[in-house]
Amino acid sequence: MVLRESLPLPAEEVALADALQRVLAEDVHADADLPPFDRAAMDGYALRAEDVALAPARLSVVGGVRAGEWPAMTVGPHQAVRIMTGAPVPGGANAVQPVETTRTLADGLVEIAGAVAPGANVAPRGCEVRRGDVVLPRGRRLDPAALAVLASVGCVRPRVGRRPRVAVLVTGDEVVDAASTPAPAQIRNSNGPAVAAQLRLAGAEVATLGLAPDRREALAAALARGFDADVLVVSGGVSAGDYDLVEPVLLEAGASFFFTRVAIKPGAPLVFGRRGATLVFGLPGNPVSAQVTSELFVRPCLLRLQGALPPLRPRATVELLAPVGNRSGRTSHAPALVRAREGRLLARPLRSLGSGDLVAHARANALVVMEAGRSHAAAGETAPALLLDSFLEDDGEPP
Repeated sequence: MVLRESLPLPAEEVALADALQRVLAEDVHADADLPPFDRAAMDGYALRAEDVALAPARLSVVGGVRAGEWPAMTVGPHQAVRIMTGAPVPGGANAVQPVETTRTLADGLVEIAGAVAPGANVAPRGCEVRRGDVVLPRGRRLDPAALAVLASVGCVRPRVGRRPRVAVLVTGDEVVDAASTPAPAQIRNSNGPAVAAQLRLAGAEVATLGLAPDRREALAAALARGFDADVLVVSGGVSAGDYDLVEPVLLEAGASFFFTRVAIKPGAPLVFGRRGATLVFGLPGNPVSAQVTSELFVRPCLLRLQGALPPLRPRATVELLAPVGNRSGRTSHAPALVRAREGRLLARPLRSLGSGDLVAHARANALVVMEAGRSHAAAGETAPALLLDSFLEDDGEPP
């Protein structure tokens, strides 16, 4: 339902230097064959393979060519040209013999110690791509390797999906600014920085709206400041308590909801709706629940708005090093530390005291997924897992 409502935003052109992690809005085609000429893959001598079929053989060196230089000579029978890696192969030559198997002689001669097959150490013109081929597809999120491809085909202003503008509001009488010293019964605002960071990693431009108390008028005024964004994300106030006012205040402001609960743990109280052109998420107030639901629902929304294909993280199969239980009757997402060892992904579930235990959640680099019908998985069994961004930062320690 989230993906259905998350229609891609209009495309825009950006400079190549600003395109990292942006999402391509259209296919990118090669403007020329790559490589654009027969290219030497080794330092050595360009020659005719038939002239060295009976090696060792002596050839006349008739010139040299380096990378960036077009050869002015051709290679005739029993001739060779000294060539550098990346240089165009002269006409007449059909192979390159590496310099390590040659010996320079007097009087402009070179001795070729071994035979070489036709085409050896030569990258033929167009062997990577042909002019007009799609080199990067629409929906590709641009990483450094993709930027290199864009540069190689002269696409210095790619068309990409616009970054979603997201407003983040944290609610709750008990929440104070992280720089403050909490009074008794108060807590510092951890959801605001965490959720905003998750959304920025997903490509959004984030504006933080600060804190709003659990009072209708103040909450309505704070929510109204977010209705000019593409997406409004509210943390807290979406459960069933007497002071959970986000849903009724949003309804009074003209919002409509697609759903107000999800069958997952942590994070059952999750609101998704729309107010005009603005998509609205109401996340739970518990820190782990807020981060998990942001990962599972808001992140795919933001990637789809940018046109990413696919917008969901793939699931990996992990081998459990300790048992995992799921007595909730919902699909659970248990924090775990996953490491790759000898071709296997080993997952150690982390002890957590619940959806408020943000310290345990911060130690995790994956979420082990236990479907609603699976109440227990023993050590040694496998389970699916979502590998989080921190999975790439492997500290080398055993799981």
